[in-house]
Amino acid sequence: MKKLERSLSLPYVIAISVGGMLGSGIFVLPGFAASLTGSSVWLAYLIGAICVLPAALSKSELATAMPDSGGTYVYIERAFGPLFGTISGLGLWLSLLLKSSFALIGLGAYLSVLINVDDGLSKVVALGFLLIILLLNIFGVKKVGKVQLYIVSLSLIALSVVFFIGFPLVKTEFLSPFLSDGNTGLISAIAFVYISYSGVIKIAAIAGEIKNPNKNLPLAMILSLLCISAVYVFIVFVLVGNIPLSSLSVDLKPIHTLSNLLGGEYFGYAIAGIGVLTLMSGANSGVLASSRFPFAMSRDLLMPSFFSKIHNKHLTPVAAILFTGLLMALVIVFLDVVKIAKLASAFMVMMFISVNFCVIILRETSAQWYNPSYKSPFYPLLQIFGIIS
Repeated sequence: MKKLERSLSLPYVIAISVGGMLGSGIFVLPGFAASLTGSSVWLAYLIGAICVLPAALSKSELATAMPDSGGTYVYIERAFGPLFGTISGLGLWLSLLLKSSFALIGLGAYLSVLINVDDGLSKVVALGFLLIILLLNIFGVKKVGKVQLYIVSLSLIALSVVFFIGFPLVKTEFLSPFLSDGNTGLISAIAFVYISYSGVIKIAAIAGEIKNPNKNLPLAMILSLLCISAVYVFIVFVLVGNIPLSSLSVDLKPIHTLSNLLGGEYFGYAIAGIGVLTLMSGANSGVLASSRFPFAMSRDLLMPSFFSKIHNKHLTPVAAILFTGLLMALVIVFLDVVKIAKLASAFMVMMFISVNFCVIILRETSAQWYNPSYKSPFYPLLQIFGIIS
């Protein structure tokens, strides 16, 4: 039986993880999140990162014990059995696919800055980029990693420039009200932005294609979470400090609006172009990770066998990739943009809880085969905190 090729080194894994979070999480979501809580939206991102940390550390442990493609599905299936494994596998597949679809819809908004794309054509543009992403994924995971590395590096440089220009110009009057809807609004915003951090654990879904996963997986998860948390918090603070909340809360392309305000029209065009690439990168890593769930479930006889077939030359699960793309196309055409984000985020919260439970169950049952090379610190307090939060 053909196997997936272990071709991804640490820089590529970090790039795929960061790319999966950098897209819609910062280029599209902040405006919608700000409408829930006001200028405290940067705090929502910070608390979200703290709440995700236990799941990232728990998943790092699980990934070194079970370094196979399928990620959370594999862990839950081993800890809770086939029924819960099937439910989680299907849910995670749909959740990542929804987030990737959200990124492609946001991509259309940024592209409209550069060329004349009206609302009626934006979905057609999103479908066109989806086709490109599917072809890239079919032609090999290493090609995806290289594309991600270049795009993520460019995007991080551009966002750093935006921060250093915008931070000194923050207007204190824009920072009030800090909590527009009290603690309830803040909690709602935290839950809403949770999906922004899904990339930090989605890379476990491609563990079967990572070189030296026992070392590179935990390291990639922790480094990418630290990196993206800093980007989210600092950039979102600059956003709310420079753009009135009334405008920001309905803005589908807030980073372009900020760049246009800070550096003028041509700087805005440049950032919009980088936004298009970054959102494509986010959708790209989403397709890569989400397509591995039906692949892994098919190998365990929980989905039709054709999903586990691997391309003879490119060694990629073509059927799983194409079917994932088909579902994404249906989501783009028929679902509302905010509903997509809420659906994806809701299921991701449940999966973060499940990952923490998996570590507790597998450690306490003392399964002989469970021998992770990396162990989550502060067990079980960290996992309990992750479940409650």
